[in-house]
Amino acid sequence: MKKLIISIVGAVLLALLGIMGLNHLKKAGPRERVVSPSGSRIIVEEMSYYIGGDKFFGKLFKPADENGNFPDSIGPMPIIVYFHEPLKTDWPESVVKSLVPDGIIGYTTGFRGKDKDAANLLKRISKEAFAMPGMMFVVSDASCGDQVVNAVARLGHKIQGLALVEPALTGKANETYQRYGREFLTIGTEDKGDAVSLIEDYLEERGALK
Repeated sequence: MKKLIISIVGAVLLALLGIMGLNHLKKAGPRERVVSPSGSRIIVEEMSYYIGGDKFFGKLFKPADENGNFPDSIGPMPIIVYFHEPLKTDWPESVVKSLVPDGIIGYTTGFRGKDKDAANLLKRISKEAFAMPGMMFVVSDASCGDQVVNAVARLGHKIQGLALVEPALTGKANETYQRYGREFLTIGTEDKGDAVSLIEDYLEERGALK
């Protein structure tokens, strides 16, 4: 009898540890419903990932139906991951909100991490049920451009496109840009007002918009 009780307690402890481990990997947070500039409804969810012991906070933007829900019938969609300077969320989020009605799911993150952190974050997001395989696009501002370019170079064909906003690249990232820059979308200071339309054209060229 004593052995049976010990076995049951052990099984319960293992189950609890498994649940804690899953919670350590990803955490979904509060949800809100907003309206895009075009009037479409959008669901915004806080979604954080734990990578290498560090928490990377982000927001997920999904299209909503007339009831304000994300229909399961839609299935996986192309996804854009926008890496930006922490605390400066207004412009990145407004860009993503404008793209969601085109049939895109967006994820924004104020990023301060290493190349491998960015690569691991992208890999984790690409495995989500809502992410269409082979249709992941990345946007980065100057604050984390080096890390993001190096991460995209690591992942290679897993990333379908990269847009750099006001890039100021150095070292290995700059070498990659000089070699493959024609494949990237570069948005300079003078182009930021047209960023949404430029990204839409880029997505269409690469088969993300139908």
